[in-house]
Amino acid sequence: MIFQKLIIAVFLFLWVLLSACYSPAQSAALLNVSEGQIPSDTGSDGATKFALENLKELDGPALKISFAAGDSAGDRISKVTNWKQFDELTFSAFNPGNENVKLTFTVRHKGTTNYQTRVDIPVILNPGKNDIKISAHSMHNNDGSSPDLGNVVKWYIACEPDKEPIIYIGDILLTTDKDSVAVRPTTKAVSSGLAGVYRIKGKIGDMVVDLTASPADIPTASSTDIHAITPTPVKKALTDPARLERIRTAKMPPVTHPVMFDTPEADAINSALEVFPPDNPWNQLVTNWAVHPNSKAIVASIGNEKPLRYNADMAYIFVPPTQELVNVKIDGMQSESDKGPYPVPGNLPIEGWPAGFNRGLHFGTITLEDVQQNKNKDDSDRHAIVVDPVNRMLYEFYQIQKTATGWQCSQASIFDLKSNKLRPIGWTSTDAAGLPLFPAIVRYDELKRGSIDHALRVTVRNTRREFISPATHYASKLTDENLPRMGERLRLRQDFDVSGFSPEVCTILIALKRYGMIVADNGIEWAISVAPDERIPPMKEELQKVKGSDFEVVVAEP
Repeated sequence: MIFQKLIIAVFLFLWVLLSACYSPAQSAALLNVSEGQIPSDTGSDGATKFALENLKELDGPALKISFAAGDSAGDRISKVTNWKQFDELTFSAFNPGNENVKLTFTVRHKGTTNYQTRVDIPVILNPGKNDIKISAHSMHNNDGSSPDLGNVVKWYIACEPDKEPIIYIGDILLTTDKDSVAVRPTTKAVSSGLAGVYRIKGKIGDMVVDLTASPADIPTASSTDIHAITPTPVKKALTDPARLERIRTAKMPPVTHPVMFDTPEADAINSALEVFPPDNPWNQLVTNWAVHPNSKAIVASIGNEKPLRYNADMAYIFVPPTQELVNVKIDGMQSESDKGPYPVPGNLPIEGWPAGFNRGLHFGTITLEDVQQNKNKDDSDRHAIVVDPVNRMLYEFYQIQKTATGWQCSQASIFDLKSNKLRPIGWTSTDAAGLPLFPAIVRYDELKRGSIDHALRVTVRNTRREFISPATHYASKLTDENLPRMGERLRLRQDFDVSGFSPEVCTILIALKRYGMIVADNGIEWAISVAPDERIPPMKEELQKVKGSDFEVVVAEP
């Protein structure tokens, strides 16, 4: 019997292998520029102009697209409607300008009824030639649901509302990766009438065989290639199971009123609050990640002899789901802010309150209301963080201030703590890298427990003009490859001796070994963010015993 099963297994393996070998690689053209095709539709009825030219940078025929501001170009009726059978969407593009061009590749399908149920894929073109590869398996609707790629209606490429870029593109193709592990059946191979299901009927020796088999359709990692400023594929997270068990067995206390972060009530909320899914980058263990090949040079650019430091900066407040929504005037980065109103309570703490103000940094008596109104003329980033723990929603503000007419800020970001969704590519947040602040804060409840189960936030003085996932934005004009990118992950070396440090500092150092820290903003070197909680003892002298050379840059495997 075992021998017969072995024969069946070998037969199935050979059959699948032969199917893979004899099934030709599929491809189809969405837009065949080589044969003179141009898009059939523009959003502004012809304001965007097309021209066919030979371009040496793209090795032949190219379509010149001169976009009108905020316009789009594509096919009103897609020439290929079944995208489900393909692995990648690919095309080459040339950006003749000196600045990046931000585009959005949009796909509408039979299930599209509104913005949330269509696919929007950010594409950033660096100056020069760009080879774009977008995994079809990674496409999802804006609300996170699966698109109906078997029934695509239309597609188009759109530019920014206030930009009029000129770009050149070659053929836009849908391709099947013939080297993929997944075996995609041809129509002839389907004998059962069910797509992707095969019936194998006959004899092996004296044994009658009548089987059905469904080859596994294994999605490939996203291979979108829009140069180094595109988030790179991140290794499947390995999170600490003890962390999940601790959080999910804790009971969330009732949240009926705003709760300040530096209270036992907030500690209880934190113990039961799951911040992002287990596979989120902030929750990834990085102890086994590979060291970046340029790690030493990157660390040296930050400062080998400069010490580890901390800022008692990121205050936050929990609010109930019934918290009144208020308008906050955004005076600055409206185009990269999430719209309100927001659940901002009257006792909203501002960055540094209270420990940062009460530990010798300011003279005289100062109240929270004074800080909110900026009577002390504070020129810091003035971050503010609001968390709805029941709905697991996060609201963060940059340069917020209370005025005679109400709250105003320079930027507002909203994060769904139940989701891994990032900011739109190219968007900032209240942090320069487009990252959230709250998941990175060192909190009192963690230090008391003796375990920090997430990555920390770190600032460095100089960064590169690039970002890497989970960051979505850069904030530099420097291109030196020895500088860290926004989103760069640093880890305390595993051989660093943490004995002799206080329990609080030891907890931080162990977290830096296990989860590391993510470059999030330009600022003082090697500075992590700690809640300005007066229950947390001063740690400056101890942390300064740790030097930059004690860290290494690590990278996730795709």
